[in-house]
Amino acid sequence: MKNWKKHLKEMSFFEGLSNEELSPIIEMSTVKKLKDKEVLFWEGDPRTSIYVLGEGTILISKLTETGEESLINVLGEGEIFPHSGFFDQSPYPGTAKAKKDVVLLSIPIDAFNHLIKTHPELSFRIIQVMNKKIVFLQKKLNEILSLNVEARLKGAIAHLQETQGNTIRLTHQELGNIIGSTRETVSRQLKKWEGEQLVEVKKDRIIIKTDFMI
Repeated sequence: MKNWKKHLKEMSFFEGLSNEELSPIIEMSTVKKLKDKEVLFWEGDPRTSIYVLGEGTILISKLTETGEESLINVLGEGEIFPHSGFFDQSPYPGTAKAKKDVVLLSIPIDAFNHLIKTHPELSFRIIQVMNKKIVFLQKKLNEILSLNVEARLKGAIAHLQETQGNTIRLTHQELGNIIGSTRETVSRQLKKWEGEQLVEVKKDRIIIKTDFMI
């Protein structure tokens, strides 16, 4: 059983809150476990909870105008989401799907709002979280518009390395969706880097060498 009090207190968002302050939130929350590819919520669903990712990876995607699924974000352990709609009742902005097994804490909106009202300083932390995501999305857009595939893929892996460490558990197709390219192009680039001993490509993961991003 995961120690959620300890886990939350280790997150910058909940930093400084005591066990007594966190207890009511955890008591009102529920632990959810998802299997690989299981959907947590669909884009447009009514927003009922805020989630804290305890274990595993969550993929966030949106539907394009042509009805195709576009992967826009990859969330790792310790992240709180969705990043938009903290202050209102807007629906979920994208679809959240598990990558392998996932364990997360589901915090009811009412409990989360009460936490913010009793601890106004959390509003500033929310803004910081949202600002980081805006910067990431702006960087991603600029890369798609101005950089070649190799540079875009390297930028995406650098971001994933920050959240997941040196083992990236995404398929070549998922990486292609992130950078706006094809699976075949991603595979060719990864094979090139593997030949240069910068990465090691396995069936279900990509292992990044320590000096890859230097």
